Amino acid sequence: MDKCVGTPKPPPSLPELPEWQLRTLIRSLQVPEPGPKPGRPRTYTHTHLLRIHVYRAFMGWSVERMLRELRRDPSLCRALGLPSVPSRATVSERSKHLPWQALWQRQGGEKTKRRVLALDATALPAQATDPEARWGRDSKGQWVYGYKLHLLLDLDTGEILAHKIAPTGLTSVTPANRHDGPVGWALVRGIASWEGEKPSLLLGDSAYDAEGLFQAAEEKGLLLLSGHNRRRGKPRGRRRGE
Repeated sequence: MDKCVGTPKPPPSLPELPEWQLRTLIRSLQVPEPGPKPGRPRTYTHTHLLRIHVYRAFMGWSVERMLRELRRDPSLCRALGLPSVPSRATVSERSKHLPWQALWQRQGGEKTKRRVLALDATALPAQATDPEARWGRDSKGQWVYGYKLHLLLDLDTGEILAHKIAPTGLTSVTPANRHDGPVGWALVRGIASWEGEKPSLLLGDSAYDAEGLFQAAEEKGLLLLSGHNRRRGKPRGRRRGE
């Protein structure tokens, strides 16, 4: 188990939030914890591990990069409320058992503004012995054996809007070989009514450059701006960002 040592050197986060504000936002995340397990108590709670994954999703970091930054930046460890830096094996083994659905339960029923949303998928590496994991590519094109966490984010509030899509059977955590596009389509189609100001933009990378997703976004009153997937040929119209 590594101790938090080193010098902080954080890059800018995905939503343009000040670093202290992003850390405060993630620190406020709390999820229900399971009852005590037999034997030695866990060092890291579900809340600890979910904070790690949510923070790295905002930053666009791999698990290895996140753990490396935690080792180098003791203030990040403290900001996330971590007792120390977990091992990669701990993060990998427990990731698929975390209560991801708890992130998507709205707190307090407060009405919030949603102006810009984003679709993203982040890799969850698994142990080589995990029979349910699959080989796939992460956001940088590197091969990873494990799973993907698919997120629908509100960039204005930091709220995670993704949830299990009952009609399709798709969940937000899939094997790493599952393509982002169909899951993104299911997440967008599963959006219920809006509270507060309705968003106008939906951002995504080239993995979400798919006609079905553009149509689903339009049905929800959203303008999807995605990177261009070169396998689909020349981009049409002005909706696809380069």
